Amino acid sequence: MKILKKIFGAFGYKLVDKDYVKSLRIIDKHLSSPEKIINKLIKEKKIKKIIQVGANDGIRDDFLRKCLNKNLEVIFIEPIPSAFKRLKYNYRNFKKSIFLNTAVDTKKHKKKIFSVDRSYSKYYDNFYRDGDEEFLSILASFDRSHLLKHGIKDNHIISKDIQTVTFKEILSKYGYFDTDLIVIDTEGYDAILVLNFLKNVKARPIIIFENVHIQNKYLEITLKSLKKNNYEIIKTQKDFLCLNEKFLN
Repeated sequence: MKILKKIFGAFGYKLVDKDYVKSLRIIDKHLSSPEKIINKLIKEKKIKKIIQVGANDGIRDDFLRKCLNKNLEVIFIEPIPSAFKRLKYNYRNFKKSIFLNTAVDTKKHKKKIFSVDRSYSKYYDNFYRDGDEEFLSILASFDRSHLLKHGIKDNHIISKDIQTVTFKEILSKYGYFDTDLIVIDTEGYDAILVLNFLKNVKARPIIIFENVHIQNKYLEITLKSLKKNNYEIIKTQKDFLCLNEKFLN
């Protein structure tokens, strides 16, 4: 093994210890989700207003579902029409909620979002949970390569032009500058949105964003920016839970 490491090292490569990788997977598996902390803060009435970006249908792969109650004010944002329709239905009794069928970006413009063509859904049976083809909707992304990395064939990918909005526009239009929690799940675009929020908005709510698909070049910049803005960062199963000073007292 030492000889192999030297050979690969001479060419600028580094062998990663399989046990180390396995250990990281075991650790991630046993980490908590943000659910317990968010539930506690909601019960203490420290969280009253929430924005969820990339809400999908409000059920699949969504820890926030178990935390919400009808007394909370929530803006749900989901760009894929089929998922958005199910999202509105699943939260139909949440009368204080606002539903936006759009996407958040760093500026207001038209942008392509990529998703799986539902006519090819049977091809991806191994991706489904409980035989539910709608599970594929969580792969929607601004980045076509994100779907390719998940085994979606190039000719099975469709795109749709959508009108995007910025965080600042949302907070201004709906009076959410006092929002307490922002949850972001945008399949790899999360760090860019966090950086944009910190740069353009004075509010400092709790920020939870998925860390699984973030490019390395954005990861360190984002974490540094959060620390600079007095956030404490907690790694959970697949998200970063970022708490500002006021929520730590």
